[in-house]
Amino acid sequence: MIRRIAVAGLLSVCSVVLRADTVTLPVAASVQGLAPFFSDVRVFNTSYSASVSVTAVYRFGSQPVKTFTLAPREAKSFDDICVSLFATPNSLGAVEFTSSAPAGTIVVTSRLYSPFPQPVGGAGGMFIPGLPSSAAQAVTVLPGLMNGASRTNVGVYNPNDASVSVAVRLYDGPVLLGTVPLTLGPRTGTQISNIYKSLLFETLVRTDGYCTVESSSSTAPLFSYAAMADNATQDTILVVGAPDVAAPAGFNPPTPTIVPTSAVPTPTPTVPGPTPTPTPTGSAAIVVNLVATQFKWSFNGGGSSFTMRVGQTYELHISDNDPLGSPEHGFGGVPGLAISRQSPLTAKGPPVIVVFTPKSTQTGSFGFSCDQSGCGTGHDDMLGVLTVTN
Repeated sequence: MIRRIAVAGLLSVCSVVLRADTVTLPVAASVQGLAPFFSDVRVFNTSYSASVSVTAVYRFGSQPVKTFTLAPREAKSFDDICVSLFATPNSLGAVEFTSSAPAGTIVVTSRLYSPFPQPVGGAGGMFIPGLPSSAAQAVTVLPGLMNGASRTNVGVYNPNDASVSVAVRLYDGPVLLGTVPLTLGPRTGTQISNIYKSLLFETLVRTDGYCTVESSSSTAPLFSYAAMADNATQDTILVVGAPDVAAPAGFNPPTPTIVPTSAVPTPTPTVPGPTPTPTPTGSAAIVVNLVATQFKWSFNGGGSSFTMRVGQTYELHISDNDPLGSPEHGFGGVPGLAISRQSPLTAKGPPVIVVFTPKSTQTGSFGFSCDQSGCGTGHDDMLGVLTVTN
């Protein structure tokens, strides 16, 4: 009996070790425009004896599916994979590679790059690995983030079959610079472009920043990455999220004082005070139209900034005015003002209405951005500012 139990236990362990796995390429692109980007992907079969059938799913739009076979020790090349394998130009998304072979049999590598214009020629880009399921974690950390001479984009992909809420927290040492809340649908991802700028710390020069990416559920792990680009040479570096632990109960890091974008933000720690008494609202709501187009935000047909007064109620009518069928934009929300994310927006669709009354404790300037990184090559420029004054 003991021997039978031991054998059964051994078989159980082997079944875990040898189970099939999905390898996820967190981002692939084929984007034309002022700064075109393409992904060249290689898929390799490590087996010396068995052919492997691989199913690849592109998590963009209609989510095309393609199947191909790799002979023992064979590698297949898919240059500009979004077009060559999936016939989906002008797109960006994750690719999942699944087979019935044991975990570790399939190795996926890629290069995401942008060609340099003539007469310089050549190209610049970065290596992006395919990640095993074990690389997805409920909490990850992205260390060594840079800002100033370089800029940092942060990406998150949800490999689960259910939606998940995500908190991306950017730190400067012990100081919490800001939090970007996200909601990701099943098998979807997003990218926070120029995270320091989006949180109003564009002029803060750092080479040792970090951010954490935390799922709202311990059973819904996420992939995370940071892509850092040198502002002068456009040379890029990728950092894959490493396993981290959730903050302990009662953890309350100091936060910086929010200052207007024209000033240099200084991350001076402040001790959180008691919950303020709500400020009475104004007698009537003021309607403010916030419109997204390629590639800017405009308030009431004007610029990308708007000033609100404490105690006055506002109705933000947020809409996308690009032609019907255009790539979607999204309003990423303003965490510092407790204005929730509204994404994605539908081109030529009805506006989303958000009612908000600024409080006396919310004075200052607060940045927001488009959170749909696939909207086009001008995505990084889709930034706006809400300012609250007394």
